[in-house]
Amino acid sequence: MSVELIDNALVIQFSDSVHVAAQQIKARLRPFVEIRPMVGEVFAYDGLGPIEAQEVIGRQQPVSFSDINHLRRKISRRRFALTLPIDAADVRGMLLNPQGEYAQACARAMERVFDRIVVSALFAAVLTGRDMGTSVTAATDGVVTVTATAGLTYAKLLEINKNFIDAEVGNDMPEKIVMGLAGNEYSALMQEVELISRDFSQNYLVDAGRLQQLVGINIVQFAGGVTKPILDVSAANVRSCFAMSTRGVCVGMSKEMAINVTPRPDLIETTQVQIVFDLGAVRTEGVLVQKVTTTKS
Repeated sequence: MSVELIDNALVIQFSDSVHVAAQQIKARLRPFVEIRPMVGEVFAYDGLGPIEAQEVIGRQQPVSFSDINHLRRKISRRRFALTLPIDAADVRGMLLNPQGEYAQACARAMERVFDRIVVSALFAAVLTGRDMGTSVTAATDGVVTVTATAGLTYAKLLEINKNFIDAEVGNDMPEKIVMGLAGNEYSALMQEVELISRDFSQNYLVDAGRLQQLVGINIVQFAGGVTKPILDVSAANVRSCFAMSTRGVCVGMSKEMAINVTPRPDLIETTQVQIVFDLGAVRTEGVLVQKVTTTKS
């Protein structure tokens, strides 16, 4: 065997790309929430309560004013930052400078923050009133709990829709409803004949092997077995899934994600990638949100 062939066999080929570990790439709830710019530490979300017309009996009656509630809710600005160092010694062993991949990894982490903030606002107490000093719990606010610990079924989806109908959500104008669940719940629904059989529907609910929409509810999936799940799991192994209208949560953002790659002269041959994100969220109205409790197996 020639020397040239031996040398070729010993050549180590380096990849021209960096593999980013499997993780959530984008915020899945961005299309389903209202986003407003926020200036300062606190943002007041204002809404209007329901009113009813009054019957007028007789002629030339005095004016009788109707009352309307002004619903003010507090959104507090929260700041998140993520910083990663890049040591030149690590880069020299690669053909590709990984700054771009580091930035992508940071951005993905921040996108998970967006979803986490939205989900936490769904069932949190809200501060209301003129000075936003009155705390209102989710149950007092009108958030309904659908108990599906015995299994998430077709009947439970119908119960969710019934609750929205009874609360006048989407009765006059169609509203987009979204449901957040994990793998266990998704698998359970995939076994419901009413959802997957053409004998019950011609809408092709299962598209390329995946459920896209169920009884008018859009499905958003979150990982259930991760260390810090977005969907909360209690000590009793109960997962808090959710169903909400796209009017159910308002997200205040004082700035979009800012990614900066800067040298660190205080450290030897080190560059840092930093991303900063300012946002907050609040539930706008309790009847627009439902908690769906399931059992994490």
